[in-house]
Amino acid sequence: MKRDGLLLLLAVPALVALSGCAPTTTYRYSAFLPAVRPIPWDGQTPLKPATISIEGSLTGSAIAPNLFPQIGDTAVLVPTWTAEGSAMVSVSPRVQLGVRVAYASYDWTQASATGTMPVPNAPASWGFGPELHAAFPLDMRQVVWLGLAGNVLSYDVPYAEWTLASQGPASYATCGPSATSCDGYSLYDTRTENHFVYSLGLYPSINIGPGGEAGHVITVVSMTNGFRNQGFTDQPSNGSTVSSTAPIVIVGAGYGLRYDWLHASALLYHPLTDSSSPVDYTLGFQLTVGVDLETMPAKADRSSD
Repeated sequence: MKRDGLLLLLAVPALVALSGCAPTTTYRYSAFLPAVRPIPWDGQTPLKPATISIEGSLTGSAIAPNLFPQIGDTAVLVPTWTAEGSAMVSVSPRVQLGVRVAYASYDWTQASATGTMPVPNAPASWGFGPELHAAFPLDMRQVVWLGLAGNVLSYDVPYAEWTLASQGPASYATCGPSATSCDGYSLYDTRTENHFVYSLGLYPSINIGPGGEAGHVITVVSMTNGFRNQGFTDQPSNGSTVSSTAPIVIVGAGYGLRYDWLHASALLYHPLTDSSSPVDYTLGFQLTVGVDLETMPAKADRSSD
C-alpha cells in the first residue's frame, strides 16, 4: 500500500507537467491563423511560353505547444492541414505569373499553447493573392537551376476575446466550437480582420539524368512572416491583439518529377523557430501535383515540304 501511495504521489506531478497549465488572467485572446510554410513549388518552369500550369498541394504543419505559457505569451490556433491551388501562366520560358488560393478548415486546427481559447463559429481560413515563379540554369548543360518564387496572400483572420467569469466554477463548460463559456471564461466578442502573408523563396535544384528525365532534387530557403498575439493578458484591448512577426526562415529539401504535361513534387521543410518563438513550428511536408497545358500550337514540321 505504501508503495502504491508513493507511485501515485510521483505520478500526479508528471501528469500535471504533461498536460501543462495556463495563467489565470483577466482576458484571453485567440485567433485562427494561417500556418507558416514555404510556397509549394518544385523550382522549375515548363520552358514553353503561354503554358498554363494548374497545381494542387497539401501541406502538413506541426507545432510544439507551449505547455506552460506566461502572461503576454501567444495563444492561437493554426491548421494541421492546408490545401492550396494555383494557376500560373508562362510569360516567357523562364517566368510564370499567376494566383494562389489557400484553404484550411477550423476543424483542422491545433493550439499553440495550453489554455488557448476557441474561436466560436469560426469560418474556414481562406487566402488569395498573386504569385511569381522564375527559374534560370546556372550551367551550360542546364543541370543546376535556381528558382525564385514570391507571393502575397490576403487572409480574413477571425479572433475572439474572452473575459474571466465573475461567477467562478458555474461558468465552466465544454470548450466546443460554439461555446460561450470555457475554462472559467466567458466569450466577450468575436470579429474578423484582414492580414497579409508574404513569402519569398530560393529553390535551387539539380537535374538527375539527361534533361532531368529522372527528376530533380530540390532544396528550399524561404522566408515568410508569422503572427503573434497577447493570448494571456490583464490589459483590455480595443479589438484584436494579432500582429505580424519578424521574418521566419524556412529550410527544406525534396524531389520533383516532370514528365510531358504532368509534374509532381514532395518536400520536407522546417521553419527555424524554437521555444522562445511566438509559435514553435516543427517539421512539415508538402505534396504537389500539377498539369501543364500548352495554349500555343507547335510549329509545323517543314521537313516534308
